[in-house]
Amino acid sequence: MSLLKSQGYSTARVEPNLTDRITEVLINEITSGNYKLGEILPPEQTIADRLGVSRTVLREAVSRLKADGLVTSKQGRGLAVQATARPSVLRMHAADEDKLDEILAIVELRRGFEIEAASLAASRRNDDDLLAMRNALDDMAAAIETDDIAAGIEADLRFHRAIAEATRNEHYVEFFHFLSRLLRDNLTVSRTRSAKAKRGTDAQREHEIIFEAIQRGDPQLARQCARNHVENTESRLRSSNHFSSESLTRES
Repeated sequence: MSLLKSQGYSTARVEPNLTDRITEVLINEITSGNYKLGEILPPEQTIADRLGVSRTVLREAVSRLKADGLVTSKQGRGLAVQATARPSVLRMHAADEDKLDEILAIVELRRGFEIEAASLAASRRNDDDLLAMRNALDDMAAAIETDDIAAGIEADLRFHRAIAEATRNEHYVEFFHFLSRLLRDNLTVSRTRSAKAKRGTDAQREHEIIFEAIQRGDPQLARQCARNHVENTESRLRSSNHFSSESLTRES
């Protein structure tokens, strides 16, 4: 029987990539053959209860399904099934941690997205957005102090997600959810190298400066600060001793 149509379910465990796992559960359900196009799914709270997760986690997962074109919101009715097959567009693989060219390609993709997102966020953010960014920054700082790379990655993603949400453009939020699947691996490489080189505070300060520009409501400054951060990230990756001199020569 279908998970979303029955009470027979197992509570999801709390883990760092819980949203990823819940997204995959929902995709498997919707593409299982048990649903018809246009069929209305149970209310979000009901689904969250059945999966044993918070509404926040579920909403992030649902945003990804919307971005993939699997579900859509029907006013006054809830979520409706829009497709019953996995999407076949906008597929990208995560960078191999030993291949500098692949990692830098993701950084280039980040540059275009993060610069404009920061600019829009500076114009449209509200107090809740700023609080979410501030909390993420505080958690990032704590992670640096304790050398907790995993916690730092999750806080970093929360910071950039808060910026995407502050754009008030649902497409930025949806694209962030797609990009975050690649960004998680990219951040793992970047933060691991920074931790070994004791340079984690450099990136942290850059995040703080982006936040200050958004808090001031200065789009141009926010755009420049975001550009500086992504370009500095690229520089730190290029200067990492982890990569072979052959790779560095090929990319320089």
